[in-house]
Amino acid sequence: GKDRKVRNDEAFAIMVLMALFTTFITTPIVMASYKPARPTAPYKRRTVDGGEADGELRVLACFHTNRNIPTLLNLVESSRGTGRGRLVMYAMHLVELSERSSAITLVQRARRNGMPFFNSGDKAEQMVVAFEAFQQLSSVRVRPMTAISDLDTIHRDVIDSATAKRAAIVVMPYHKMLQHDGTFQSLGSAYHAINKRVLREAPCSVAVLVDRGLGGHAQVSAKNVAFSVAALFFGGPDDREALAYATRMAEHPGVAVTLERFRPSRAQPDEEDAADEAAVEAFKSKVGMVKDGSVRFDERPAQSKAEVMEAINSLSMFSVFVVGRMPPTAPLVEKPDELGPVGSYLASPEFRTSASVLVVKRYDPAANPASKRYDPKARPPAATEEDALDELTGAAVVPVAHSQMNHDIV
Repeated sequence: GKDRKVRNDEAFAIMVLMALFTTFITTPIVMASYKPARPTAPYKRRTVDGGEADGELRVLACFHTNRNIPTLLNLVESSRGTGRGRLVMYAMHLVELSERSSAITLVQRARRNGMPFFNSGDKAEQMVVAFEAFQQLSSVRVRPMTAISDLDTIHRDVIDSATAKRAAIVVMPYHKMLQHDGTFQSLGSAYHAINKRVLREAPCSVAVLVDRGLGGHAQVSAKNVAFSVAALFFGGPDDREALAYATRMAEHPGVAVTLERFRPSRAQPDEEDAADEAAVEAFKSKVGMVKDGSVRFDERPAQSKAEVMEAINSLSMFSVFVVGRMPPTAPLVEKPDELGPVGSYLASPEFRTSASVLVVKRYDPAANPASKRYDPKARPPAATEEDALDELTGAAVVPVAHSQMNHDIV
């Protein structure tokens, strides 16, 4: 413009100064106005056991239908504890993504609003009201979530959410639904595979909840909670994690917990035995502190399968059973599923009870090293060789000795 006499020397000098001023002032303005996201807190607490006594416990509780909600809420209320840090519940509704327009509409609505959502209709209203009422009547914080995905990949949503929310334990619904006659009907092999994949790949402890209607068909208010819990202890990491969960439940004033220890006959104790003894002694010390008799301890010899089954059958009046997934004992049923050798019996028709069952698997970084280097962009194939082998052979969970126990078996 200066060469063509469009601008004089004064206008040209002003434009040059403006350009220099804009160049130098842009960086400090951007740095002053833009606040980058703070780095997320480290993911340390991946188990119920081992956390700080006053630390926050985060639970990712998953469900398929509104029928699972009352038992889920009653279980979480019983687990909130007292005198400890708060419990945060992330309630995740697992929704199958199909080609139906309703599912596509749900996805579009989620992307548009960026908020948790439910289907429209009476069932959706029941879900929303249940969570809102629970949060108002309890000291537990509730954060509703929804995962919409194909059943072959929805386990990745559960695993990713557990990492993002730094959950200490994931509660998965059993792949069988309770019927009116008291029997269980399978939801399908796809739902069964979801649980097996979460058990294998989760970055924290995992519990599978067998829902027999804990507290009835409605949520029980905190002051009306009156549950009896039986913790079955055979030994091993999974049983210690289950005992830690039951110990937390014992802190609730409306929950009575009984620890039934089945002592195996082994000539030479190992490191696992020492850890088991420490966990049991910690619980027994709590028994002496509670004067109302709501916390009890009982020990039985585990000599034979028949004796173990007879002892468990005598406990059928309890409201909840808490047991480890892979205790070092012989299977109590012919073909155990993902619930393990004892949990499979507690969910079988042979065991006459109305009690719900919580089967716990302790997080083991050695069995799942990928969870320590989590990458949200890395999404492995939905089906693995282990899944295919399970489908072809119908492989069952079989416990082994302490020294050979592999918690990656599904």
